[in-house]
Amino acid sequence: MVSDGVLVLMIFAAGLVGFATERVRHDLVALLMLVASVLLGLVPARDAFAGFGDTAVITVAAVMLLSAAVSRSGMLEWLLRPLQPVLGTVTGIGIVYAGLAGAASAVMNNVGAVALFLPAALTSCRAARVSPSRVLMPMAFASLLGGLVTLIGTPPNILLARLRADYGGKPFEMFDFAWVGLPLAVVGIALTLLLVRLLPVRNEHTEEPLKFRVADYLFELRVPAGVSADLTVDRLAATGAGTDRLAVHAIDRGGLLVTVPRASRRLLPGDIVQVEGRTPIVEQALLRWGLQLASETEDDLLEAAFSEYVITDASPLIGAFDATAMLGKQGAALVAVSRRGKSIAEALSALTLEAGDVVLLQMAADRIPAIAANMALLPLAERPLNLREASRDVLPLLALGAAIMAAALGIADLGLALVLAVIALVLTGRLKGDVYRDIDWPVIMLLAALIPVAQAFGNSSAAAALSGMISSVGQGQATWLLVGVALAATMAVTPFLNNAATVLIMGPIAAQAGIASGVPVDAMLMAVGVGASCDFLTPIGHQSNVLVWGPGGYQFSDYARIGAPISVLVLLMGTPLIVWAWG
Repeated sequence: MVSDGVLVLMIFAAGLVGFATERVRHDLVALLMLVASVLLGLVPARDAFAGFGDTAVITVAAVMLLSAAVSRSGMLEWLLRPLQPVLGTVTGIGIVYAGLAGAASAVMNNVGAVALFLPAALTSCRAARVSPSRVLMPMAFASLLGGLVTLIGTPPNILLARLRADYGGKPFEMFDFAWVGLPLAVVGIALTLLLVRLLPVRNEHTEEPLKFRVADYLFELRVPAGVSADLTVDRLAATGAGTDRLAVHAIDRGGLLVTVPRASRRLLPGDIVQVEGRTPIVEQALLRWGLQLASETEDDLLEAAFSEYVITDASPLIGAFDATAMLGKQGAALVAVSRRGKSIAEALSALTLEAGDVVLLQMAADRIPAIAANMALLPLAERPLNLREASRDVLPLLALGAAIMAAALGIADLGLALVLAVIALVLTGRLKGDVYRDIDWPVIMLLAALIPVAQAFGNSSAAAALSGMISSVGQGQATWLLVGVALAATMAVTPFLNNAATVLIMGPIAAQAGIASGVPVDAMLMAVGVGASCDFLTPIGHQSNVLVWGPGGYQFSDYARIGAPISVLVLLMGTPLIVWAWG
């Protein structure tokens, strides 16, 4: 008979091959692993679907909903506006968001830190035309490393504090972890930002290609009250990177049109500025300077979508003097016009449209088919456009912050706190319509299927053999060797278990091994804590990695390519730090 340990290791090996080759959907691979575990008797049939009720699954789903609500609130863009000048390059975006995620995860749950900054990071990437694959993995890894710094940074630290008391010491205090965690976080984040450049650029989630290439759009932007006094023509024109900038053609100031304005002219509240440039650069200008689209005046358009169309020869808009009014009657607003190969020097309201013009319209999503048919417009391939600055709504951010704070203070479990925050947003009308559309269901299926399989591994003879191996290593050996073994073994186990379960399994083993070999229990527990939180090798080992998997366009193997060097760094740097601080 084959032991349960061998069987579960075979299942995990086959599953990892399936994940790495990506020939089969990841959620289907996880379901096949679950089915194999049930058929082989490793997982009882009655527990096969217990993962769907697991706190980790509920937490991830709630985080997805709250992240979507925060992304639509407009608050993060407003709060991060002072940092916009440094968010024009991949280096600036990577440093800012990795630093923010690392710092935030020191005082909140690391999953919550990623959820908090993920929408803003995607917006910054789109505005600067930067691939999210260069930014999101460092942000996720920074959240894991930042969680090493304080007691409340990650659940394993809290479990270790209680476990320390079980072995005769007092619980770890708030900043006891910083002696080891802070140096690891600083060096690890810096190395991740360097290594992520080795990955191929993943453009699938930045900007979808058009069916054909169009020229720059002509936009009219309104300068609202409270705009920065430093905003001048040359500052606005400098939006973008390299040669990809805005061209400022004219300023309408109270009906007085100033063409070819001088670079030093200051823009005042109420000005209508005519600019020409690519849509992502205009998005960046709206975000950086707080400008508004001149076409956005009707309340019923504030929740509308943006769509791009080519004007066909049969369109009634061709040659019409009132094209803007005609579109208005259809429920659409003319936002911008692109006329390939020609310069446009007229206001949008006075512009005579021609066949072949590409127009950017804003309308209710359910009006898109009717307007395209009535106006004889040819839709272009869809791509994400976020030109409208969302109205600032602080409630989603407060709800997420309150949930994280409640979990950090021990008032409520993180999953329960996040679900209560979702309920609060639904009751207050912040989550409307099909609420569940914001949940990435393949990820939920993957997690729910893997949890029973991971539990089977923890209960198998393979886990028992690993425990005995660690306990026997320390006899008569140097302190650093046993600490390093405990750290390495924990890092090897945590991809297959969630980090809290890893601490519960490995913590007592490491502590008993330390007692038997004369190595301080504090050092062994700290090795387990660092190892349990440093899961960089797979996207499925930690919820932070899962959250950026899809938006970053990552493949399964990308995590190991960057995570392996980071893991080696943690092992080589963490071991002497632990011995120095606790050995």
